[in-house]
Amino acid sequence: MTIPVYVIDTSYLCELFAVPRYSTKEAISEVRRRFTVAAEIGARLYVSLPTIFELAGHIADVPEGRERRRLSEKLRDTVFTSIREGYPWSLLPAISEDAVKGLLERFVRYSPEKGISLVDTILIDEANHLRKTKYRGKEWQVHIWTKDERLKAEEPDAESNAFLG
Repeated sequence: MTIPVYVIDTSYLCELFAVPRYSTKEAISEVRRRFTVAAEIGARLYVSLPTIFELAGHIADVPEGRERRRLSEKLRDTVFTSIREGYPWSLLPAISEDAVKGLLERFVRYSPEKGISLVDTILIDEANHLRKTKYRGKEWQVHIWTKDERLKAEEPDAESNAFLG
């Protein structure tokens, strides 16, 4: 049995959190369904700190104050639970100075050629690192959950039923 590993992009988290202006009713439903299925089958879910920062930035753009507060609290509570319990996702670690230099070199390669952002470059690196180190066997499949086709094209293992919204 193949066990999926998902490195989650901001676009999926915006749908999961139903962030106004950054989500649609149809995509919210599909992304939430995918998270439910992932939990049921024991998939591994990873979120990077830069992705959390991007999501927080989108939450800060929500025009209505009460909704902004509700989403901010939901993000805080979800991250705190993840830190304490490793659920609903695992947080990807901070990186060293040398790793930052390498990351920026890869960004310079990806950005002009493919239009991939620095945060997306981090997701690509993390997905490839997980595939090469922690989830090497054939029983694992490492994917990037995103609605961005350019980023999805860089995932280590192609996801057969990808949702790009």
